[in-house]
Amino acid sequence: METVARALADPSLAHSGVAFLAVSLDRGDTLFAREADRLYTPASNRKLFTAASALHWLGPGHRFRTALVATGPVEADTLRGDLVLIGRGDPDLLPDHLAALADTLAASGARVVAGDVRADDAWFDDVEWGAGWMWDDGPYWEWPYVTALTVADNVVTVTVGPGPRVGDPVAFALDPPTGYVIVNVSAVTTAAGSAPELVVDRRWDPKENVIDVTGTLPLDAEPIVARRTVEDPTLYAATLLVELLAARGVEVLGAARHGDLAAADAVVDTVAVHVSDPLSESVRNFLKVSDNLTGELLVKAVGASVAGPPGTYEKGLAAERAFLAQEVGIDTTAQMLADGSGVSRYNLVTARQIVALLRYMTTRDDLFPFYRAALPVAGVDGTLEGRMRGTAAEGRAGAKTGTLNGVTALSGYVPSADGERLAFSLMMEFYTGSSAPRRAVQDSIVAALARFRR
Repeated sequence: METVARALADPSLAHSGVAFLAVSLDRGDTLFAREADRLYTPASNRKLFTAASALHWLGPGHRFRTALVATGPVEADTLRGDLVLIGRGDPDLLPDHLAALADTLAASGARVVAGDVRADDAWFDDVEWGAGWMWDDGPYWEWPYVTALTVADNVVTVTVGPGPRVGDPVAFALDPPTGYVIVNVSAVTTAAGSAPELVVDRRWDPKENVIDVTGTLPLDAEPIVARRTVEDPTLYAATLLVELLAARGVEVLGAARHGDLAAADAVVDTVAVHVSDPLSESVRNFLKVSDNLTGELLVKAVGASVAGPPGTYEKGLAAERAFLAQEVGIDTTAQMLADGSGVSRYNLVTARQIVALLRYMTTRDDLFPFYRAALPVAGVDGTLEGRMRGTAAEGRAGAKTGTLNGVTALSGYVPSADGERLAFSLMMEFYTGSSAPRRAVQDSIVAALARFRR
């Protein structure tokens, strides 16, 4: 482990805190330890705990169900009532899935909905962000609102390209195409070879579903893609459904609005239900690309499953702490878990706690294949696609990254040169500037573990 010691002496770490623990899962001994019991901000290494808890409580085969319900009969070509779109926390619901629900209604012969299209998000509470999230992050796709009825990650994608001639407004496309968001363009096309100065911002103060495209874009510029969150994503889902119905010749006479399915509703028919892929696929997407929204939805979904709806952070985190304490054996009074994704700086864990979780998951034959397969693979995919290429770790190490300003983390599994199973956790914090030199140190350490021989 002299190579590891030299890596940890890198000048980029001179003013940083570094926690590191590497253990053998086969022999049970510790290969290297440094500040392994000190609390650090895990950033997205927090997701390792969320994924394990969700797999434990919900099961890898769990499927989310999004239902479209009619509160009145279809007479001739008219639905005499409302349509209610009921969310149950599916993190992977897409406009195409709503389109399939609309197709089913249109195929029934209905051409008019006499009432409203209501959005039911009562499966979760109305707390839209995790504790400790930054107020000014809101317009950007990494920090969308958390709702039980979520579609397209609660964002829209704006693709901006140059206009046909110098001086023309830039061109744009909105995905999904919707009137729920207004794109206000004042940016213009400039001469080829000029510097782009394009800004794509959603209005945040006051908060509006208006995206302003300002500045300039050269005539020869490649398109610029920006993802921006939407206000009131539950209403966004209902509005998309109304627009999709209209495209299929079904007119809604009422409005898209909030409206939970109530006992007073005379439910006549479940029009259609979208059933998600298994939870194992959601967890795979969650860890591979480090999707923050999925983490928050999984916490609340666990809460609703274990303690009953509505799903809340309090219920979900309580269930997670019970899993960690009773199953994994972690002292949960010696850590802090505040959200499901690691965005919050209130999260505090130790390298030893992360390694304890990694070790425990290998004992769960019912869960570990899904858990291990969900981790990014060095030099191959996810957030590790461009890292550790050409090293002994490429294609072999599976680990979760974590990044915040002044924080970078990497924890996971790697086999040694002799095939001995190793688990490790690296957390670096308290620095300024780029994370790149610290990540280079992380990569060299994991590569050294992959070359390790007894």
